[in-house]
Formats: sequence, structure tokens, C-alpha cells
Amino acid sequence: MPEGEDKPSVLDGISRIRTTLDELEAQIAQYRKLLAEEEATTARWEAEPSVVEVVDEAQLGNIAEEIAADAAALYDPRFKPEVVTTQQVVVEVTPTAIEDARQDEEAVEERKHLAEPKVELPTLFAELQTQLEMGLHRNASVAVFVDGEELLSYLSSEDGSGATPEPPPLFRAFSSGKAMAAATIWRLLDAGTLEIDAPVARYWPEFAQRGKTGVTLRHVLTHTAGLPRDFGRGDVDWGDWGRMIDILASMPLEYEPGKVIHYHAITFGLLVAEIASRATGDTFVDLFEREVKSPLGLSDTSFAVDLEDREARLRIQKLHVPADYHDKYIPRKMDWLLDNQIVSPGATCITSARDLAKLYSTVCAGGRTIEDEVWLSEEAAGNVYTVHAHAYDIESMMPLRIGQGVWFFDDQPNRMAASEESRTFGHGGMGTSIAWGDPDHNIAVAIVTDTMQSEELNGKRLNRISGAVRRDLELPLGVVEEI
Repeated sequence: MPEGEDKPSVLDGISRIRTTLDELEAQIAQYRKLLAEEEATTARWEAEPSVVEVVDEAQLGNIAEEIAADAAALYDPRFKPEVVTTQQVVVEVTPTAIEDARQDEEAVEERKHLAEPKVELPTLFAELQTQLEMGLHRNASVAVFVDGEELLSYLSSEDGSGATPEPPPLFRAFSSGKAMAAATIWRLLDAGTLEIDAPVARYWPEFAQRGKTGVTLRHVLTHTAGLPRDFGRGDVDWGDWGRMIDILASMPLEYEPGKVIHYHAITFGLLVAEIASRATGDTFVDLFEREVKSPLGLSDTSFAVDLEDREARLRIQKLHVPADYHDKYIPRKMDWLLDNQIVSPGATCITSARDLAKLYSTVCAGGRTIEDEVWLSEEAAGNVYTVHAHAYDIESMMPLRIGQGVWFFDDQPNRMAASEESRTFGHGGMGTSIAWGDPDHNIAVAIVTDTMQSEELNGKRLNRISGAVRRDLELPLGVVEEI
């Protein structure tokens, strides 16, 4: 025993060492338990049918580029849907982090007992049932607002169809969410914070690089800004907002602003979000919450769902694709974006049919909400569906009409089943959805599905569902093709 050290102090030291060892052993045991659980989960995943085992950067590819290329077909006036008579086969994908929040058996059982809707729309219900039996969707939601009030919120589901349960299921809106993003601009224009013909560089000085001083907010809203392409290193940059914005600011123009329409599939959402943010000093997410989501009561809409929000993630409908879909990995890619909290306002919106229809209903009602509160002035609401660009689409060389981030479809047939020169305005989402408003009859409709289809077939089914709504409500009707 060293001089000056008594026996009790040595014993105390040994006791502390033993306590530390016990704690370490307990931690090691816990780590071993977690490792065993992880190995069991991995073994379960490997035993299930899958199309991909590990999602890495190479397998993901450039999601932004792929969405941009696919979504461009939405606004091609040459679109003519193909007749489809075969049953659609759906491919399963392996679980990702979002799979931990899927609906359990009890929730599915409850869905089988959905209440009957309180209104009769026989043409619509029959069309949805036919498409369900064809395998065109597993779940499809349709919301209809008339004169500012909800007429219908309906779920067509393989687990039982009927009035939409509460809380409603959530769907990936893809580009149907662009109108949600643009709505922040509508509010800031109405408040005088933004001016539609002001150069973007007034609010975002760095944007003036490489000849972009002449690009205005009107050009951005009408897809005539001349910046339609993807940018940077694709998915590597998606998680870094500052990096994406720096790349966008440094991009050169492809066209003289205002001359041609070329759909800005990804860049649109980033542009409107950054312009709104620069003009106010707030983040886009905070702006959307304050200017759009909260005043309109859009409780089901967001551009990223927190990983800890299990209740919301339980409601997100799993994406499905047919066996012949050109990108069988797209459901897993979208889960990757969700799990990594990527906000891309032109592509990552998650919402319900009710919220989409509610936005269009408010605009059609002269800017007044369903609670009869003023959200937009009547002039500002009318400006949303005023034609702000009537130019040639660079790919089809057909003339197109665009409002403030919304489109008018004159080609026949179209996804809104609108007649030529109709004032019906709206926006579609890649392979899944359409939302539209008819200001002349104060009608708003949203159709969202969980099963992606080719743009030809997706256009066909949305055209037929929109047409069914129009027939039931005795609205003017464009061409509706037979299957």
C-alpha cells in the first residue's frame, strides 16, 4: 500500500471501477440487443420480394432530372391517351424507414366500414369503381367543393370505398403541389410585398448573374423564365437548400425570358420559394405555414413530414407502380426524399384531396375561405386565373395559356375534361393527380391516387374522373374518351 493511502480509499476506488464495468456491460448488452434486432429486420427484408436491396446514390440516380423529364408530358398538347383494357399488375418495393409507419390491420379493417357519402354522384362513383376493378389504383381520393362548401370527400379503396375517413389519407401530390407553393406568391403580391413585373434580382440580387437581369416574377410564374432544366449534381444537392439556390442563381438562360413556354418541372418550385423568402426574410416553410396553410386550414399539407410525426406518416399512402412502369424505383426514391426531409416545393408536397380542392375553391370564391374570411382580395384571386402568358410550347410548338402558376388546357381530351377556351384552371402531378377550379361555376375538384401510371394512362383516368364530376354537376364538358 503506498505511503499515505489508507485501505478504505483503495476499496472505494475498486468499487468505482466495478460500478463502471457494470455500466459498460449493461451498455454492451443493450448494443447486442439492438444489433440482434437490426439483423432480424434485415433478414425479414431480405426474405420479402423486393426490387432493390439498398438505396445508394447510384441506384437513386438523379431524381430531379427524372421527375422533370416525366412531368413535362403533363403540359404537352399533343397528348392523346391510349386505350387500355388490360388489368394492371402492381410491383411491391422493399420497406424503407417510412414503412415503419404504415397502417396496421386494425386501421384497414376500419376502412372497410366507411360511411356512405351524403350526396349522390352516380357517374363519378361508377367511374371510380370501374377504375378500381381495372387495377388503375389501390386508393384514390376525390374532393369536390361547390360555392365554397365541401360537397364531397370520397375514398375509392380496394379495402372498401365510401366517405373519406377522419383524419383523411395523405398522398404524394408531386407537381399538383406547385399551386400550393405559388399561393405564397399570390398572398405577397396581394399585400404589395412583391410586384409581378419586378425583376427577380430586385429581391434576390445574386440572381442577376449570367444575363438574368430581365427575368421577372411573371416569367417565373408562367414557365417563361428560360430556366427549365435540372441543375448541379442532382440528388447530392437536394438536401442543401443554399447549395441549390447558389446553383440556380448561377445558371445561364436557355431562352430569352417571355418568349417560349418550357415547363420548369423542378426549378419552378425553387424559384418561387426563394423569391418569397428573399422578399420577406422568412424561410419558405415558415411562409407557407403563415400565409397559406394556417389561414386556409390546410392541416393535411406539408412539403416535408417530420420523422417523429408518426400520426402523419401513418396516413401517407404507399406509392405503387405497374409492372411495366418505366421507373420501378420511383416509390422508393420518393420515400428517400421523405425520410431525408428534402423540401422541393415543386415536387415533394404531401397533402389530401380535400386540402387541394380547398385551395382552388378559395380562389374561385373570389379569395374568400370556407369560413367566409378574406384570404385574397377579389382582384388578386381573379389575377390567379387571368392569362399571363400565351406563348408557344418549345417542345410541341403549340400555343398554351398560363395564369399565375396554373394552367388552362385547350387540347382535347385533357385532365380537367374542360372544353376549349374554358376558364377552368389547375395543375397536375406526375402520374398521379390533378386539381382544378372552375371560376364561372364556383366549382373546385381534386383527384389524387396512390398508383402511378404512364402519363398517357394517367391522363386518361383523370380525364374520365373529371368528366364524371362534370356530368353529375351538369357542367360544360370537353372530350371524354371511352376505355
